[in-house]
Formats: sequence, structure tokens, C-alpha cells
Amino acid sequence: MSASFRLFLLFAVFTGIAEMCGNVNQAAAPAPAVNMTNNTNRRRRSADGANIIHIEFQTTLTSAGDLEFSKIENEVFEEFEELLAKAHRQVTTGTEGGSVLKYMFIDVDCGTAQLFAQSVKDLISFVTGGTIKCGNQASSI
Repeated sequence: MSASFRLFLLFAVFTGIAEMCGNVNQAAAPAPAVNMTNNTNRRRRSADGANIIHIEFQTTLTSAGDLEFSKIENEVFEEFEELLAKAHRQVTTGTEGGSVLKYMFIDVDCGTAQLFAQSVKDLISFVTGGTIKCGNQASSI
């Protein structure tokens, strides 16, 4: 090995050690306190950098289940096969008593998810509207 390469390696090692020692001596800022008296303040952890998308479809149905998800997915499967492979599904009751079909996608393009939501709204008769939450942005269809 040449002398300049050895000198570079030695410098890199010392720089790394100095950086590690400097980080150990720094005091961490205290974490903010979270008041857990109200269940709406719950926070969920997610992987850093993961793009999580939530889509909620409001429906005219009073009860829903896997059959309704199948109806939706049969209509749009060809166009959104890859997207639907990453889908997590859930049914809840909306504020007006109708069923809400929820999809959650991880590491999916926001534009693709918006096209999916608009296609479902246009093609499925029992879907009356929807909300898409992509990162910090929310939009309605």
C-alpha cells in the first residue's frame, strides 16, 4: 500500500472515533410528554421513510365485509394488481351509520393510489365518496 493511502485510512479511523466520542457526550433532548387520557391522541409508530397511504370509501351499505372488497377489486384488478397486492383492508361504521371500507398501503406511489380511489368511486355504485391521506396531505373524491 502506498503511504498516502495508509495516511488516509489512519485519518478516517481517527475521524470516526472522534465522531463517535463526540456523539456519546452530547445530551439528548427530553422527549415531549404525551397525554394519554384521550384515546384520540394515540400515536402509531411506522418505519422511517415509509410512505403510508390511507383510503376510506364511504358507502351506502349498512354492513359490509369481504364480499364488498371483492366487488371493488374485481372491477379494478387488471389496472391495479400490484397495488392491491400490498393492500390492508378494514371495515368500520361511519358517522352517518354507513359502512366505511378502508384500505392502507405501505410504500406505494400517491398518484397510483389516487387513481385507484377515483376509479373505485367511478365504477362502484355503492361507493358515495372517499378520503385519501398520503403523508401530510388529505384529499376527497
